Amino acid sequence: MSSIQSFVKLSLLSLALAGCTSLSSTQPLNVREQAVPESCYATYGGTRLTQVRAIASALEAQGYEVRASDVELGLVSAERIRRQPGLGATRLWRGSSFGWFGGRRGGFMLGSGFNDPYDVFRSDPSSVERVSVSADGQRYLAVRSVTVVSPDGFVIDARPASPEPFCQQTHAAIDQALASSGDTP
Repeated sequence: MSSIQSFVKLSLLSLALAGCTSLSSTQPLNVREQAVPESCYATYGGTRLTQVRAIASALEAQGYEVRASDVELGLVSAERIRRQPGLGATRLWRGSSFGWFGGRRGGFMLGSGFNDPYDVFRSDPSSVERVSVSADGQRYLAVRSVTVVSPDGFVIDARPASPEPFCQQTHAAIDQALASSGDTP
């Protein structure tokens, strides 16, 4: 019996190690330069400080809150949080009470009916939209990601979201902010 147990342990260990080595370690989020549209890149005139200020003001004008900026790196990170009305109207995977004394997952849960006995809708999830505009040499790259988070803090969905219309709109807003500051793009 001990030889079978050691064989099983060795097999599970080798499967775990093989699974870890098959993952791409150089790009953990699997974001490739080809995946980002060319319209997400733009070149701006003026000094790096003027560019970063224009980027920050353009993102704030679009409703984002600037979280971090670095002039040396040419980086501005911003986010906005929006509620997603209607998405919270479904029951959660954990379930709630079934009557006053039982639970949906089996077993006996005394007092669980006092938690939410009528399965009342409580709250909506939030969409967290993060934008980062960073310098890649002389040109800037605008990328966006969207994460939907449940009211309990669980991530429901997370994905990169940098379509061409978003990039074009962001770079146009930055050009406009640069023009209003006195520097021409």
